Amino acid sequence: MSLSVNGETFEETPEAGQCLRTFLRELGWFGVKKGCDSGDCGACTVWLDGEPVHSCLIPALRAEGHEITTIEGLAPEGQLHPVQKAFVEAAGFQCGFCTAGAIMTASTFNDEDRKDLPRMMKGNLCRCTGYQAIQNAIHGVKSIETAAPGEAMGKSIVAPAAYDIVAGRARYTLDTAMEGLLHMKLLRSPHAHARILSIDKSSAMAIPGVQAVYTWEDVPRTLYSTGTHDDERSDPMDTYMLDDVVRFVGQRVAAVVADTEAAAARGCLALDVQYEILPAVFDPTEAVQPGAPLLHAGKGEALGVQHAERNTLWELHGHVGDVEDGFAKADFIHEGTYSTQRIQHAHLETHCSITWLDDNGRLNVRTSSQTPFLTKAKLCRLFELGPGRVRVFCERVGGGFGGKQEILTEDICALATLKTGRPVQLEFTREEEFVACTTRHPAELHIKAGTTKDGVLTAIHLSYVLNTGAYGNHGSAVLFHSTGESVAVYRCPNKKIDAYSVYTNTVPSGAFRGYGLSQTIFAVEAAIDELAKAVGMTPLDFRRLNIVSPPDPFVGLHDEPEDLEYGSYGLPQCIDLVENALQRGDGLPVPEGEHWTVGQGSAIGM
Repeated sequence: MSLSVNGETFEETPEAGQCLRTFLRELGWFGVKKGCDSGDCGACTVWLDGEPVHSCLIPALRAEGHEITTIEGLAPEGQLHPVQKAFVEAAGFQCGFCTAGAIMTASTFNDEDRKDLPRMMKGNLCRCTGYQAIQNAIHGVKSIETAAPGEAMGKSIVAPAAYDIVAGRARYTLDTAMEGLLHMKLLRSPHAHARILSIDKSSAMAIPGVQAVYTWEDVPRTLYSTGTHDDERSDPMDTYMLDDVVRFVGQRVAAVVADTEAAAARGCLALDVQYEILPAVFDPTEAVQPGAPLLHAGKGEALGVQHAERNTLWELHGHVGDVEDGFAKADFIHEGTYSTQRIQHAHLETHCSITWLDDNGRLNVRTSSQTPFLTKAKLCRLFELGPGRVRVFCERVGGGFGGKQEILTEDICALATLKTGRPVQLEFTREEEFVACTTRHPAELHIKAGTTKDGVLTAIHLSYVLNTGAYGNHGSAVLFHSTGESVAVYRCPNKKIDAYSVYTNTVPSGAFRGYGLSQTIFAVEAAIDELAKAVGMTPLDFRRLNIVSPPDPFVGLHDEPEDLEYGSYGLPQCIDLVENALQRGDGLPVPEGEHWTVGQGSAIGM
């Protein structure tokens, strides 16, 4: 078939059922991104005869006879379209993965369209910016400043990659073509807890194009954590690359490597797996009770698991003063239980890696990671390779937010390359991001806090459980980090914290922006609001009275010397700025209608 893309004619025939997005990328137009493959995110937006469409929803065969324009063809070579220029001048991006799609949509707007951006841009999602910068770009609001050499401090200058991002030239992990590339797909567990009795590979290996199938019997029998830290002891060694016991729905069962992604997917479906179903537990409160199914029996403190016999990865306890005495002196006490849910990072670039051996036999890993050096160290240990034998690097990363402080594709992809000697690519689907990748730790938090009638805090007792899921990656580190600043920001003579990180047969939790503090701050700040109401003070005035100030120590779990000191201090001024902004009413106007109410809220997070 004949296809016209950006004024060039291509004589290529797509595969049956192939979407336009993947076909354009095969032709080398890497500015067309994949974020969902279901028409939801808009990262794949192109023009079809001048109209923006989601190319993942368009069969490639239907593009014949139409003019296709991608971000690379929006403006003549070496120039920028006015909307591309506006995105540069407004810094209308962060990671930039969604930017090409947003520009392709916004470039078609007239003045009337720009008056209703929530409706007109609803087909283009951005995980990074919060949309304000995108809105500024479309409305022509400029935020970029110029600065002479040596005078950039304090100024908003253009990002070095800005022009490549808006023109679709910036390269992300999979924006490359490699000769002889194999594709991997993973078979995932349909059971929350089961023992694998057998895996029959024969039908999968008989599928044309399938090159290899790997199960738990084919991988190094080395325990590790998928979480990455400079000190590996920060995380429990509770994970195998592939295991004969699965502990959550979505866990890897087997890996199929084939000439095409479609063949690898068919290979996964052809695998015959026999399971012995085991009892499962999903609630962390139930998981610590006697008789609950054990997820990691036999793994002890030497592996970073504190109490495997009651599914407790780690627990922390600490106090200063005497909270019972503090509550006795309180005129008002608030006691409440707060819950936070599981949240997925939803970075638009899904987890992905390409691995290959170079001419010197060195393993190369091109990946979307927040921790390439730590990933390299972990791969060296897993495969018993010296540092000079492994190279891990990133092109531009399409969002992370903590979710890519994890090894979820690099290890199994590297295994396949080391065994086949061929380049191997693994790209997660959006569904896999939700069912098999890490999330923010769900939490159940109980807080009791007391104050005098004059608004002076007398005691705080915070007790909570984090659900670390089936594996403990980041579970103990997040637990430790969550205990401190949420209560340390307040001056109070009596504080107590009891915290637990508990295994359940659910998708593993991991690193996420805030690293545990979002959960505890929510409970503490809600309690502060309730105490302010009880004594008749405004929430901001109550905070002014109780916040730490130099030379107060930061006190959380204990009052022993810490490495945390004041570098600068502007918390009272910050509260003043917030109060003034609330009084000015700088927010959106109240919609018409008597059924609307207006609320104000504030919280401190450190």
